[in-house]
Amino acid sequence: MKFLAIVLGKAALVLGKILKKGSSMPGSIALKIDKNLLQKLILPEKIIAVTGSSGKGSTSSIIAHVLRKMGYKVAHNSSGANLTAGITTMLLDNCSLKGKINADYLVYEMDERYAKFVFKDIKPSHIVVTNITRDQPPRQGDFELVFEEIKKGLPKGVSLILNGDDPCLLKFNINDEYNPIYYSLNKTDYSYSENKFKNLNINYCPNCNSKLEYEYYHFENIGKFKCPKCNFENANPKYVITNIDYNNFSFVVDDTYVLNMQYDLLYSVYNTMSAFTLLSELGLEKEEICKHINNITTNSKMYNHYIHNNKEVYVLNNKNENSTTFNQSLLFTERFKGSKTIVIGWKEISRRYHFDDLSWLYDIDFEILKGCEVDKIICVGINAYDIATRLKLAGFKNILCFDNLNDTYPTISDADTKYIFAILNFDYVEPFKNIFIKQEDQS
Repeated sequence: MKFLAIVLGKAALVLGKILKKGSSMPGSIALKIDKNLLQKLILPEKIIAVTGSSGKGSTSSIIAHVLRKMGYKVAHNSSGANLTAGITTMLLDNCSLKGKINADYLVYEMDERYAKFVFKDIKPSHIVVTNITRDQPPRQGDFELVFEEIKKGLPKGVSLILNGDDPCLLKFNINDEYNPIYYSLNKTDYSYSENKFKNLNINYCPNCNSKLEYEYYHFENIGKFKCPKCNFENANPKYVITNIDYNNFSFVVDDTYVLNMQYDLLYSVYNTMSAFTLLSELGLEKEEICKHINNITTNSKMYNHYIHNNKEVYVLNNKNENSTTFNQSLLFTERFKGSKTIVIGWKEISRRYHFDDLSWLYDIDFEILKGCEVDKIICVGINAYDIATRLKLAGFKNILCFDNLNDTYPTISDADTKYIFAILNFDYVEPFKNIFIKQEDQS
């Protein structure tokens, strides 16, 4: 059954590549033929899994890129298919007919809810958990549920890579079950002492349920914290970010190693830092790690910055249904002093299901922009009026709604503001950029 599953799976893989579709279909076919196929594959010794609510794709891509640049052969689900069938497809693409994976390292991003199913068959030597936040409410429910689902799948003896400033992630080792490796961020010029976000993912100590006290925050519940009644506090980090320079898209680790961030947002810092920590734990030379990370080209589908009609335009890709990623974009927007036009919208909420849930809009703290010079907010797409309703509740008045993205251009172009911030789902990022390119070509 194993041989037949691999042969037919590989045949489906070839067909899928010709048709340019089917990143999960070959794996589904192979698993229907042999449901225990994953247990029968011959895997490399070093297996790195990356999971979490957001950032797993970016983090696993950095890891795979650096390993390849250092001369290692890497199997990686770069297509982003991170459920069981998608990971099986990636393994089929990298295995012999006997089921041996032809790679020195296996690197895979893993959907957080499927970790418990995959980890038992593809036991990682290292697991990076990027974060656990409110994400996709109809599918995920509460973030505590996601935490428990990941924890169920954690193999004993695995090396966990965690953010030591995140109290939610510190819960994994609250009973000293693992030997995690932590990274951390020192206080910076961008840290703040008063909480700016009302809807934190965790407020209370998981040990004694006392309210956590913060010396400062980096973002939401990430920062310098302690429980006033027990010993729950920031973990002792092995790797520390000692300085951030958003102006030059860089940060420094342990006062020595300079790393570029792809975007001048905090999540880019943390994604890169988690990858650096993992790669360092593999025993690779830190200078070499930095060199290869710093040569990564910025992904324009995630972040864009350009000048149009004497206005600075920032295009920020946000994962719908995740208030944390949206809040980071708002915090980014707040950093800039000067008048702003803000564009918010999407073509569809999710491609995974059709619940059209909008509860996550009310977890986003739009209110933090009240102190900024916001001239107008443009809402666009199928839920333009729903977005406008949430913004009206936040106290904004100059709100404009458009059904079609193309129709927003005259208003954006004529805006008497210094900045344009477009906070968009991925399905609008490229179309938004193309509107400006088209207008420039015509002028």
